[in-house]
Amino acid sequence: MRRAFTLMLLLSLLQGALAWAALGSSPSDFGGSATQTKMATRSLATTTAATTSVYTVSQSTLDSGTIVREYMDTNNVVFAVSWKGPTLPDLRTLLGDKFAVMTSNAAKRPKAGHSQLAVDQSDVVIVSNGHMRAYAGQAWIPSALPAGFDTSTIE
Repeated sequence: MRRAFTLMLLLSLLQGALAWAALGSSPSDFGGSATQTKMATRSLATTTAATTSVYTVSQSTLDSGTIVREYMDTNNVVFAVSWKGPTLPDLRTLLGDKFAVMTSNAAKRPKAGHSQLAVDQSDVVIVSNGHMRAYAGQAWIPSALPAGFDTSTIE
């Protein structure tokens, strides 16, 4: 119990006070944010033998150097997110209600302090790893993925 509390406290401390959209809702609005230094958006279409998947990727680089990408469907709903950099983004806000899934799975781990966490459930997949100054992770909602979207393309 003490380890779970310590891990949750650590996750809370590592999160910044940034404004992010939640996984499963509309994309972030970084306009005017003092913590955002660069933003790029690109629309992509992937084609497989049977389907074409159209989606948009919005990339932001924070002052800390952490890169956050949001993958949005044609209705502008975020179906996947990823992060990579020296600090963790605000995962509570980035993951929305899926943050509770991540913390509850982290609390069940036999040894707190491990730098890797993988959650693979029907409603969400979260993969997070790293250590101080080198964090990376991604999360997606399997049921919200566009037809034909390949999760290995999440950067």
